Amino acid sequence: MPLIQNDNASSASNNAGDVSLYTVVDLALRNSKSVGVAEAQAENARQGWKETRDVYIPNFSLGSGLGYSYGFPLGTPTVFNVTSTSLLFSFSQHDYIRSAKAATKAAMLSLKNTRQQVILDTSLTYIELDKTLSQVGALHEAEVDADKLLVVMQDRVQAGLETNMQMTRARLTRAQIALRAIQMEDHADELRQHLSGLTGLDPALIQPAASSIPQLPNLDFSMLLRAATPPSVQAADATADSKMFAGWGDKRQNYRPTVQLFSQYALFSKINNYTQYYNKNSFQYNNYGIGIQAVWPLFDPLRNDKAMESRTEADRARQQAELAKIQNDESNLALWHSLRELEAQAQVATLQQQLAKDMLAATVTEMNSNAAAANGAPVTPQQAEQSRVDERTSYVDMRDAQFNVTRVKLNLLNAVGELEDWAKESGQVQSNPAGLPTPQAASH
Repeated sequence: MPLIQNDNASSASNNAGDVSLYTVVDLALRNSKSVGVAEAQAENARQGWKETRDVYIPNFSLGSGLGYSYGFPLGTPTVFNVTSTSLLFSFSQHDYIRSAKAATKAAMLSLKNTRQQVILDTSLTYIELDKTLSQVGALHEAEVDADKLLVVMQDRVQAGLETNMQMTRARLTRAQIALRAIQMEDHADELRQHLSGLTGLDPALIQPAASSIPQLPNLDFSMLLRAATPPSVQAADATADSKMFAGWGDKRQNYRPTVQLFSQYALFSKINNYTQYYNKNSFQYNNYGIGIQAVWPLFDPLRNDKAMESRTEADRARQQAELAKIQNDESNLALWHSLRELEAQAQVATLQQQLAKDMLAATVTEMNSNAAAANGAPVTPQQAEQSRVDERTSYVDMRDAQFNVTRVKLNLLNAVGELEDWAKESGQVQSNPAGLPTPQAASH
């Protein structure tokens, strides 16, 4: 049996069926319904912004009022008419344009935030699946070692060298490893199913390629978090600005005039009886008019109520934006503090796993050389098998500790706006997984 077993079976060269991180992230962004909704909302906001600007551009419409008339003509039956109207001046329209522009900015920032959340979810799930599959492999190796330990213990119990209690402990260890392996296998299936829902891939075909995971950058997150404002908070600020500008526009509709430009050409019908009631010498069939229409509201309670409603809505949006910033700052501080703690835990777990390796190497060397320890009896076979079990289980614990660090770092990358750039690196990366130890060659 190898003395020091492979630390990460999944980090070997990629198999033909492996799916890279870049691929799953790209598919998730293309397949995501939440991204599709955010894109539609952004386009809707952009069209709304264009609508507020285009009110100054004259529109043209073609119509007809042709009909039969008897007696004095009622209305103006026309073969066709062309009408054009446009806004000429308004105290409120500039504010409405700024409101729509801010709403477009908020929608674009919401889209960016949605994309980052999809990238974060996909990346974490992918890395956790790679970690879990590696742990499953290690636990299966530990099961083999535990079975050999049971055989050795059974022989020693029959020879009277061990008690039944020691045998029971060995069986308990074997059962605990088997339980943990089952839990890990089930969790891997759940992660595959989640990735399938994100990407549309067949879950049975999702096999992560550890070499496609970029190294996580060593950034001074404590400094970056002070300067960075995530898209979600920026979107809340932009939404508050949009509501504020809309409130100003509604307020300025009161006691201020609005001026529109209009023009019309109409070709009157010759089959109606206009000439019987109008002077034949002055009546004409081709008619054109142009002018302006000014409306100055002096008292309109509906406009006043609308202005008050818009002002309270703007106040609510501003409070929500400030609350989002406070919550973001608190969340980022908690992430930063947890990173330091988890890095310390990962260092402890890594040293414990290295110690388990060293103890396994020393145990097997001593057993193979038939040398006794300086202070007592020689190493027994069950001690060697137990050392192998301990080394494998310590490796599983180490991977959990390292993934906890990776999870927090990815969340911090998302908080400082670097996550999407990191994910793009996975298209070219060929190095080892982020935060994972380089696999060592097996030796005897």
